[in-house]
Amino acid sequence: HYKTQWGQFLVLTTNLKDAAEIPLTHNKNGHWTGTLERPQLPPNFSYNYELRDANGTLRAEQDYARTLPSVKGKDIRLNDAWRAAESPETALYASAFEDVLFQPNTASKASNPRRSKGKVKVHFQTLQVRVPQGTTLGIAGNTASTGDWGKNGVLPLGSDHFPLWHTAINAAPGTELSYKYVLLNSKTQEITAWETGDNRSLSVPTTGDTFVQTDTNLRLFDQPWKGSGVALPVFSLRTAKSSGCGEFSDLRGLVDWAKQLGMQMVQILPVNDTVAKKNWVDSYPYAAISVFALHPMYLCIHELETVINAPALKKRREELNASPTVDYEAVMEHKVSYARKVYNKVRKEWVVSKGFQQFFRENKHWLRPYAAFCYLRDQYGTANFNEWKTHQVYDEKEVEKLTDPKSKAYVDIAFHYYLQYHLDKQLASAADYARSQGIVLKGDIAIGILRDSADAWTEPHLYNMDGQAGAPPDDFAKEGQNWGFPTYRWDVMAEDGYQWWRNRFTQLSRYFDAFRIDHILGFFRIWETPIEQMEGIMGRFNPAIPIRETEFHARGIYFDEARFCLPFITWGIAEQIFGEHASYVIEHFCEPFYDRLQLREEFKTQRQLAEALTDEQQHLKKGLFDLVSNMLFFKVEDEHGAGFHPRISLRDTWSFRVLDNHLQDQIQAIHDDYFYRRQDDFWREQGMTKLPAIKAATNMLICGEDLGMVPDCVPPVMKELGILTLEIQRMAKNPKTPFLHVNDIPYWSVCSPSTHDMEPIRLWWEVMEPHRRQAFYNNELGWWGEAPAECPPELAEAILRMHLGWPTMWTVFPIQDLLAMDGKLRHPDPHFERINIPANIPHYWNYRLHLSVEELQNAEYFNQRLGFMLRQAGRSEH
Repeated sequence: HYKTQWGQFLVLTTNLKDAAEIPLTHNKNGHWTGTLERPQLPPNFSYNYELRDANGTLRAEQDYARTLPSVKGKDIRLNDAWRAAESPETALYASAFEDVLFQPNTASKASNPRRSKGKVKVHFQTLQVRVPQGTTLGIAGNTASTGDWGKNGVLPLGSDHFPLWHTAINAAPGTELSYKYVLLNSKTQEITAWETGDNRSLSVPTTGDTFVQTDTNLRLFDQPWKGSGVALPVFSLRTAKSSGCGEFSDLRGLVDWAKQLGMQMVQILPVNDTVAKKNWVDSYPYAAISVFALHPMYLCIHELETVINAPALKKRREELNASPTVDYEAVMEHKVSYARKVYNKVRKEWVVSKGFQQFFRENKHWLRPYAAFCYLRDQYGTANFNEWKTHQVYDEKEVEKLTDPKSKAYVDIAFHYYLQYHLDKQLASAADYARSQGIVLKGDIAIGILRDSADAWTEPHLYNMDGQAGAPPDDFAKEGQNWGFPTYRWDVMAEDGYQWWRNRFTQLSRYFDAFRIDHILGFFRIWETPIEQMEGIMGRFNPAIPIRETEFHARGIYFDEARFCLPFITWGIAEQIFGEHASYVIEHFCEPFYDRLQLREEFKTQRQLAEALTDEQQHLKKGLFDLVSNMLFFKVEDEHGAGFHPRISLRDTWSFRVLDNHLQDQIQAIHDDYFYRRQDDFWREQGMTKLPAIKAATNMLICGEDLGMVPDCVPPVMKELGILTLEIQRMAKNPKTPFLHVNDIPYWSVCSPSTHDMEPIRLWWEVMEPHRRQAFYNNELGWWGEAPAECPPELAEAILRMHLGWPTMWTVFPIQDLLAMDGKLRHPDPHFERINIPANIPHYWNYRLHLSVEELQNAEYFNQRLGFMLRQAGRSEH
């Protein structure tokens, strides 16, 4: 049953090569039917439904494949119901729930009575992940075979194909069955919960020998499932065994603490290798040199094959652990040099071991070029492969020679194999431990890659090296953000079905059952700054539909390209920016241009300026950058000719301010239409082309970081695809509310008081504008009086309680925000707790939790209090 609109139709898709698609026919009352004829069904037969129109697929039902376990017969009738992706229950089909939180301890087999003559074999089946431990599913109905409404027991369902539950009975043709699903105590088989609402019913068909009734939306729970978690970068962990920063093995302790509280999730930042410059700048976790390789800083050297000079090793560990923050360079030097010593000692035995050989076979596609890249980086002292003396252009045959075991370089190259082998082993072990404890480990996938990376070296055709990914201006970065990453050539990636992305997601699923897509808006459109500019404010959205000159004419605007598309510079503007230095700037950097000025040819771009300025001229840099960005439109040539893209926030430019009021109104209208209306359908198409293909590669629970300038098309696409949104209290997506309002929070979301890019609660409270702080205190918290300038523990606790009570599926707290409610445990200085400042590039990512995991586990009063709060909110497993 599915109600379509005119021009729409349903198709059944299967995994059969000779019957991959079966068109369905519309009958009365919105029912669609179809027939498949063949000698027999293969045991692995699966199928799904899609809604289409003349332009292709509009939507597919929730993407868990339908199967028919133990169903046999000559004439099988199926009665299915459409599985809506946006249904609250469908999110639970991700591996986070299926394999971790609700995986049955033991699988039970379904009853499968022998076929009786003159009877129809009726199969019941339903997808249901949310079955609490210690319970199982059953059916209670109006017939003897279904227990006479519980008087004579119930009909138990089997979970041997979990999350599909199924069973079967024999029934006479034409029998009217009424029934409900029930929860049973696994041991006593007593009913613990009945489905609410009306009875389910079916009429046993009078034709056919087998009937399969597939039910959806079981009404066994009053409220949708809700969970909680803690967020902390791995490098910020502190344990007695770690060496100056958190390690993969330290995750076990954090998992134990989360379980102790009743939480269900531990969330971390990206953990890929970022070693490019070999200094603290590499601490930026979103600038990976490989989207597959793991960072050596997370290696637990104590778990390697042997221990060398134990007293010295212990002393160095204690020295590094004494540091309040992560000393990135010291930690890297210690771990890599020590691992090299162990490698040299065990190399000959290790390289022929079964464990390594299997690891190499499974990861060769990325491991070999990555190791070659690292070797060449070290040989030439730079990750910029354009500056290497050899191998500037990736050649697979040459790399095979370089990485051949007979090569002189092999010993050095295999060391990178060695590091990755142990890093993979340690992270996979920590992930398996988390699963065994019922804790979902949530990873993070960066939207970009480093320009000087193994990925860019090996597959340059996938990236636009003349573009720089970033973000438009916001409250965190007034001039926008320029991350420096090359942008993607999505048209090229589409040629093989986005295999590069699919490989990334598959690799992640080895370690994680949930992950956060950094800047998911980039799958709809990316903010791209040309390589010749430096500030993000000089960027534009790509792809985007440009404005044509005829559109200016239609608004009565005389289009002066030199006036609109070049920096507008006058003596007066120079004086406003540079004050007493205006004459110097005009003399050294400018030249006459009609009745105004222009920058000289050698200073026309921000990058030219950045490279040309002397130390004595650095104080002029920001003002000169502002001159370059003082323009209204960017001109871009495409196959249709010249197109124009408005500079974002053009109202703030001097170029805009000197226009007459009418022209200002017209240009502002063009700007607003371009950014908020013009692109919406186009961007929806972009997202619906990329995300479904990529999402199909994994069954992990996906959360999209959708903060910032969010197009209207994004929320419905994410909802349709079952991708959770990110909701941050201080960043309301509804422009009518200053803070996130409970009525605007979707269930399909993860909410948090802050992220790694923001001030934690205490610091946010202190730096907030006084009027905004007062409004939050009175209106959001509902507290009387004057708001305090600092955040006391009880205020932080009140904010946490607000989050716990919201309707969101997940509430995940940065650990700093949790500690904020305890005056004894939290750090004395709230400034110390900030992880990243987006406007500060490069930023040193060296935050380290001042408490050890062991101290957290032993904080009895705090843990009892927090655990009680989680239980009160229905977000605890206890």
